[in-house]
Amino acid sequence: MANELKILMLEDEPADAELATRALRKAGVEFSSMRVDTRSAFVAALAEFRPDIILADFHLPTFDGLSALAIAVEQAPDLPFIFVSGAMGEELAIQTLHQGAADYVLKDRLVKLAPAVNRALQEARERSLRRSAEAELAASEERFRKTAESAQDGLIIVDQDELITYWNQAAEKIFGYTSAETLGRPLHGMLTPLRYRDSFRQGWGRFRETGQGPVIGHTLEMSALRKGGEEFPVELSISSVAIDGRWHATGLVRDISERRRAEAVRRELAAIVEASEDAIIGAAMDGRITTWNNGAVKMYGYSADETIGQSAKMLVPDEREHEIDDLIGVLGSGKGIAHHETSRRRKDGRLIDVSVSLSPIRDASGTIGGISTIARDITERKLAERALQRSNRFLRTLSRCNEALVHATEEIALLEDMCRVVVEAGGFPMAWVGYAMTDEARTIRPMAQFGESAAEYVATLDLTWADSERGQGPTGRAARSGHIQVAKDIVTETGFIPWRKRALELGYRSSVALPLRTNHEVLGTLNIYAAEVGEFGEDEVGLLAELAADLAFGIVTVRTRAKQHESAHKLEKALENTIQAIATTIETRDPYTAGHQRRVSRLAAAIARDMGLDEERVTGVQRGAEIHDIGKIYVPAEILNRPGKLSDIEFSMIKTHPQVGYDIIKDIDFPWPIAEMILQHHERLDGSGYPHGLTGNAISLEAKIIAVADVVEAMMNHRPYRPALGLDSALEAIDRGSGRLFDAAVVAACTRLLGSGEFVV
Repeated sequence: MANELKILMLEDEPADAELATRALRKAGVEFSSMRVDTRSAFVAALAEFRPDIILADFHLPTFDGLSALAIAVEQAPDLPFIFVSGAMGEELAIQTLHQGAADYVLKDRLVKLAPAVNRALQEARERSLRRSAEAELAASEERFRKTAESAQDGLIIVDQDELITYWNQAAEKIFGYTSAETLGRPLHGMLTPLRYRDSFRQGWGRFRETGQGPVIGHTLEMSALRKGGEEFPVELSISSVAIDGRWHATGLVRDISERRRAEAVRRELAAIVEASEDAIIGAAMDGRITTWNNGAVKMYGYSADETIGQSAKMLVPDEREHEIDDLIGVLGSGKGIAHHETSRRRKDGRLIDVSVSLSPIRDASGTIGGISTIARDITERKLAERALQRSNRFLRTLSRCNEALVHATEEIALLEDMCRVVVEAGGFPMAWVGYAMTDEARTIRPMAQFGESAAEYVATLDLTWADSERGQGPTGRAARSGHIQVAKDIVTETGFIPWRKRALELGYRSSVALPLRTNHEVLGTLNIYAAEVGEFGEDEVGLLAELAADLAFGIVTVRTRAKQHESAHKLEKALENTIQAIATTIETRDPYTAGHQRRVSRLAAAIARDMGLDEERVTGVQRGAEIHDIGKIYVPAEILNRPGKLSDIEFSMIKTHPQVGYDIIKDIDFPWPIAEMILQHHERLDGSGYPHGLTGNAISLEAKIIAVADVVEAMMNHRPYRPALGLDSALEAIDRGSGRLFDAAVVAACTRLLGSGEFVV
């Protein structure tokens, strides 16, 4: 049987063993037994038979009971050992008990054996239980110690006399005292601020008696003292326990300084969030609103109760509904979004411009669980930006139009350029100019337009500035009144009814008609169309009024210039005709001289142009050369045409023709110094010329040019007194005189023209 008692008998007499067996069975003890009588057999039986109790004789032939007791105590200290001996003195019996025997029974009193066995077994069981309990207690104490020492919170045990009996390592870190400094010392005198001590002592008497008190079983926050006297916040949980009949208080202490600081920061942040003018909103990853500050209330008009739990899409205009999902997609990837500018709808339906910054919210594990949104109302800024853009747009238009005005030479080209610049620089879809005619119907005639479909639209207007149905539009009113007319919204502008449908089809939503006024009349209107409603505000209209005034001035200026140009052309033609008449007069008297002047004028003009003179000055050289020999009209024809050599007197008469020509021409108000050219065309740089022997810079450049052309033409053509000398001789002659008789630059230009074959005399 599994629970059968096993008895090991150390006995050399089988009969004695049998007597012991019978005594036990007679007493009702159920058992099995093994008898051994040697040391080796005894040791083997301990290991193999594994007895529950040993009954041993004291004296054996080869072994003895005391030796067996020593072996049993060493190998199986919990095994009961009873001596069963024929004779054993009291002193020896006590010695065996001291050495570990459970009892002793004399062989002549075996009736006492069963009670001794039962008692020994009971004591063995009690020892085993006590040892297990002690082991469990030790293990429990070890677990408590390890738990207490590994705890992050301070563990303090105080007895009913307020003395500290336990102090863990966490308490050492929190308060700064070592365990040795605290054990046995009063708790409240060390750790409790003075203001709490009276209330603690008042409750301690009740705790000492009952283990109860106002703080027992509760968690409270209070202040405590560190070793250095510094006061700091703690969270304290107190329970009571009875140890050895005395009440002890067990306190778990947690330093909550960081928590208090974090709470203070959270409160401060919460206050900042609530006080912020910006909307600060929390949302779940599905877009549901979770938090809503006062700034959001002010910005969007919804209370927190109206929004929390709702989708953020409630704030988004219909055309931007997809935007929330797009933003959540970006945030779900872990990326933030800074200063995203968009529009949102308030509770009252009004759209506002906002700048939104969004950040993913992560939990302690790093998982994204929400969205933080900071939104700022930038409606005013956007309005200012758009106003600035419009102002810049209008200023840019004004500047470009002024450039067109400066370079304008023809009226229609000016109008076309202005319309083009308004569209290209101003970004408007269309502009056109119409003139107010003075016919019976007071027609407004389109003169220029620019923009996509502009010509088609303008061609169908059929406008008048008369006070009739088709004169009630902005253009007709502006031409009739001389005041700017703005159609802020073509849809609602009553005067636009005849043209509204086509205007809207082309994308025109607002317009302005600017009268082109002079001091005495309205010339017409400049009409500009915009794709947005209300595009022409007060500031913009002011700039456009300046543009219209500049255009009106430009039109008048171009017309004035045209008249002046026509007058100048007529004057120039009259001068040309006058000079031609003079040249013709000379030709009627001396055909040779007239032909010579025409050829010299052509060559002189070519030289002047090659030298880079402006066209006005080139024209002057040409006109002066055409009549440079007019003074010869006073020289007798027989002297001019004589084939032989002239006498000194005759040559002196020839040399008077520059002065005579000057005297004839000097009082005529030519725009060029023609009289001076005639007077100086025979002067030479070295002073050897006539009539005054001028030198260097005293001779005008025009006269220097005519002088070279005069010599070259004379040498290349026949004279009454000699045949033509040819081009090479002519060029050689002016080259010899270059820098001495003739201006070097003039000679170089003439040589370049004639030598290259570009010009033929």
